[in-house]
Amino acid sequence: METLNASIPDFRNVGLGMAEGNAAEVEDFRHSVDDIFTKVDKLDQRVNEVEEFYLTTSKKQPNTPKGSSVVKDKDKEKHVPSIKKQQQDASRREAAAAKRMQELMRQFGTIFRQVIDRPMDFT
Repeated sequence: METLNASIPDFRNVGLGMAEGNAAEVEDFRHSVDDIFTKVDKLDQRVNEVEEFYLTTSKKQPNTPKGSSVVKDKDKEKHVPSIKKQQQDASRREAAAAKRMQELMRQFGTIFRQVIDRPMDFT
């Protein structure tokens, strides 16, 4: 990457009479500014090219041979049993959770009946 090493003269303290005498310095300053603008434009163009490159490469699809559809079909066949297995596992987990819930409800009922039969006296 290019670095900008342009020296920029200090024109803050220049009076009107001195500005007319320093026309050459002002012209040099204008050229420096023009050079900087040119470099900025080039960098902007490079950034746009890089951005466009990455946009086009992300949109491109990989070139696959025509026989790859057979491979995709086999992958789908392998994928279907795994979905069935996941569904079976989910139903087993749900059944186990239902049994645990029934056991908890039974235990709660037992404790509740004991509280009703023998209320505690906190006085």
